[in-house]
Amino acid sequence: MYTYKINNKRFESNDSKLTGRQLLINANLIPVEDYELLYKINEKGFTPIQLDEEIDLKTAGIESLKAKPYKKISIKVDNKHFEVEKCFMTPREIMSIAGINPDRNSLIEIRAGGVEVTYKDDVEHKISITKKSCFISCKIPVEIECIIVNARTKPWTKDTISFEDIVLLEYGSISTNPNVIYTINYVKGVPSKPEGSMVKGDVIYVNNKMIFNVTQTNKS
Repeated sequence: MYTYKINNKRFESNDSKLTGRQLLINANLIPVEDYELLYKINEKGFTPIQLDEEIDLKTAGIESLKAKPYKKISIKVDNKHFEVEKCFMTPREIMSIAGINPDRNSLIEIRAGGVEVTYKDDVEHKISITKKSCFISCKIPVEIECIIVNARTKPWTKDTISFEDIVLLEYGSISTNPNVIYTINYVKGVPSKPEGSMVKGDVIYVNNKMIFNVTQTNKS
């Protein structure tokens, strides 16, 4: 079995020698005439591979292939058309272009024959993009009952939470003393940012039992 990559997506072949046409077909980049296939020859650039040109996968460095559409591709998301320039996109990238919140929605690809492929649990999967690409979004049911602040359970049912909300949950009030500083970090967050920190004014989406650590320090 021989392996190679196109735009950093891995593919396999039982044959060591494939034409540019076969490489594109294996990557589901169809019609192949819509794409340019390139082979990295050195650090300075790429050279094109013709559709009928045969490539030996045993050649050193051949695993570094690149494909790009000759012109922008129009894809459909929730019955709306969007133009893209990439051959492979993740569900997160597709939803972002369509203005869909990837933290509260999943993506379903509608393939030939009405076959549905869901990417609910694989938001970083690289999907082959063609001019027939069609997707629909689906809301992810989210039930929020509480969050955990400094190892203590706090009732919380809203979809989002602010920096100020967390300080109030822990300390009951927010100091007006300019020398008092609050620091907030969190883990078990939403898929787009499962962990991170917050600053004054921030508002983020919440997961049930999301964990926050907040500290109060006085710099005086």
